[in-house]
Amino acid sequence: MTFPLVRLDTNENPYGASPKAILAYLRSSRFLNRYPDYAGYRRLISDRIGVGPEQVFPTPGSDRGIQVLLQCLSKNYDRLVIPSPGFLMYLRFSKLFFKKVEQASCWLGRSWDDVLRCSGKDAVLILGSPNNPTGETIEKKTVEKLLEEFGVVIVDEAYAEYCGESFAPMLNEFENLVLARTFSKAYGLASLRSGYLAGNQSLIRKAEEYAGPFDVPAPAVEASKAALEDEWWLKTVVEATSANRSRMVNSLSRVDGVTPYGSKANFILLKVNDAQSVFEKLLANNIRVRLVTPEWGGVEEKFLRVTVGTLLEVDYFLCALRRVVQS
Repeated sequence: MTFPLVRLDTNENPYGASPKAILAYLRSSRFLNRYPDYAGYRRLISDRIGVGPEQVFPTPGSDRGIQVLLQCLSKNYDRLVIPSPGFLMYLRFSKLFFKKVEQASCWLGRSWDDVLRCSGKDAVLILGSPNNPTGETIEKKTVEKLLEEFGVVIVDEAYAEYCGESFAPMLNEFENLVLARTFSKAYGLASLRSGYLAGNQSLIRKAEEYAGPFDVPAPAVEASKAALEDEWWLKTVVEATSANRSRMVNSLSRVDGVTPYGSKANFILLKVNDAQSVFEKLLANNIRVRLVTPEWGGVEEKFLRVTVGTLLEVDYFLCALRRVVQS
């Protein structure tokens, strides 16, 4: 049996963007001769997360926002600490700017002791919640402790919509907390590269100095505004993803040689025997998943990270994986 191409490697929303966002994008084509106006965009975001417009910085996706922020922070901080395994781009970005980068094993059910041993006001800490690639979230009390111990704490909330939790209410309480958000995942606007940073006004303004004045184009701004206001579509996407995620975990738990980890994002981390071989055999079956290597930190062997797709895509993946593992 030959499967159609199934892309479960980049954690995209397989259902697409809100129809309202698509319409807003098309309508914006009438003004392609104009630079974007971020004033209304900042207000809409700030009203949703409970901060002032001056605390919001539009960026081309959350990863570019993180890169700009790390470049800015490296001027005043010598060290960057990454709880691992963590999103691979944290390590790659930080090595461009920081004198010392430390990966501290933490996720996969472990404690935060190793991270706290790396603490200090001379250090920046960056983590994801839900975390990529494990899908785990961090408790508020732990974040509060980390904010006390580190100079700056960056929380990447790229997948926050899937778990319904955000640390945005803490932004006005802690001046050293910065959130990175994106419209690429649950909102289905990956190709438009739209996101934002939110945090202390002074820090956000400094970070803006390291970016261009109009890095997020007008069509992306208009589509993002419409997507943010279409709460019904977001709810539909999140509920469908949650149902398919549960189905995947339950089915995978019954496959010999496969260990799925619980996730609150739109992907699942899998431990399988000879992950490299399984990865290659799935690819030969037109099933794309992500290989998580020791470079991500916190793991000594390779794992697989699998995006939660549509019901049909999930069925294709489960069928292919069972066949590969059994062979």
